[in-house]
Amino acid sequence: MKIIDSSCAIGYKTINYEVVNHENFLVREKVKQAPDAEALLAELDFCGIHSAVVSHNTMADVDPDYGNRAVIAEAAKAPDRLIPTWTILPPITEKQYAPIELFPAMKTNNVKMLRAYPERNRYFLNRVVMGEILEEMSAARIPLYLSPSEGWQSLYTVLREFPNLTVILHNYGLWSHARFTFPLLQAYKNFYIETGDMQTAGEIREICHKFGSERLLFGSDFPSNGIGGPLAALLGSGIGSDHIANIAHKNIERLLGEVAI
Repeated sequence: MKIIDSSCAIGYKTINYEVVNHENFLVREKVKQAPDAEALLAELDFCGIHSAVVSHNTMADVDPDYGNRAVIAEAAKAPDRLIPTWTILPPITEKQYAPIELFPAMKTNNVKMLRAYPERNRYFLNRVVMGEILEEMSAARIPLYLSPSEGWQSLYTVLREFPNLTVILHNYGLWSHARFTFPLLQAYKNFYIETGDMQTAGEIREICHKFGSERLLFGSDFPSNGIGGPLAALLGSGIGSDHIANIAHKNIERLLGEVAI
């Protein structure tokens, strides 16, 4: 079966490695990282993964512009397997992130998905600060990766203000997230969850039963998790092969195909 990992990171973090735990505290632990595309591809090959959506850790830890350039350089080593994402900043301070400049640059570099690290990059992800770009992203169906490592409230705020925005949740912690995520799945049709932290028995099956397999994207959030654990959780979830195929590759392919820039 074709499997696409919807969330992997290349590059070293300045702190190895911050992981969200069940109480929303950051846990710092040492994990195996992939310094470059070659190392990540070796991990993908070992686990039988066809391709991966990738970021670069320097997007959050060093500088978004630097990280965006770095991920393009790494993805160019295997363009048929590595799908680059960029992070964003407020256009009012960095004009290159205004849609009129950002979207053509994304098209040139084959970038179809974006990320935001508002707390690390010192801004608020709301209409006052980011309204211009988030409106255009909603219209163009450009998915935005967000993590509650910076708080669940900001997720609720951005979706309340931009209910049609496509959001992909990642790095949300290994303990049950249902009371946070089920209301979002119910309220917002374009809210999706990458499955990397769904390693508790029955989580994937329960979400498929309540909301459909179309709302989940297989991902490891490597190196926050090793790829093997999330993969085993999906394949052993007890759902039908059609649902597994949706999660493994069809849903992320559909989202990528819907982007209009």
